[in-house]
Amino acid sequence: MKVLIINGSVRESRATTRVVKWVEKTASSLGNDVEFSTIDLKELSLPMFDEPVSPMMNQNRVTEGNVKVWVDALAEADGYVFVTPEYNHSMPSGLKNAIDYIAREVMRKPFTIVSHGVNGGARAAENVKLALNANIGAVPIANTVTINGMVAYHELVSEDGEINVEKLPEHTESLKKALDALIWYTDALKTKRDT
Repeated sequence: MKVLIINGSVRESRATTRVVKWVEKTASSLGNDVEFSTIDLKELSLPMFDEPVSPMMNQNRVTEGNVKVWVDALAEADGYVFVTPEYNHSMPSGLKNAIDYIAREVMRKPFTIVSHGVNGGARAAENVKLALNANIGAVPIANTVTINGMVAYHELVSEDGEINVEKLPEHTESLKKALDALIWYTDALKTKRDT
């Protein structure tokens, strides 16, 4: 099974990279046979979505360049961890733009969200859930992780992905539970899709 971790921020100075490193470290410590990989939307630098037909409605769609890299990475994965900050009560525009490129690549595949920011990025997480589930059919699991505060400035997570256990003692356990639940759903839905 393959699980893709998505760095959903494209800003130059972004705290999300620290959170992604924490997710990667925690995932690698689980000791299972799941293959975790990461894709960074900043590195992809996707153009603004301007296709003349909705990807879901375009049976003859051909993607190129980094758009192809993005949708192919989604298609190859069996589950997803979307890591997102919250900007102005929503997900960042770069992540929404990337989601707009998705057609059937994530359909009937589970995802969880790790969000950060004011109120733990909970409003961004809700936006991501709605956008991924509404028309393109990705399956949100109940377990999500929220980190309250400005990660980069309050040193809740170090640059190398170490969580400050004095300030956030329960967060790694919450993340492990979310990843365990994601793996369970990934296995169950993959088995069903493959039959």
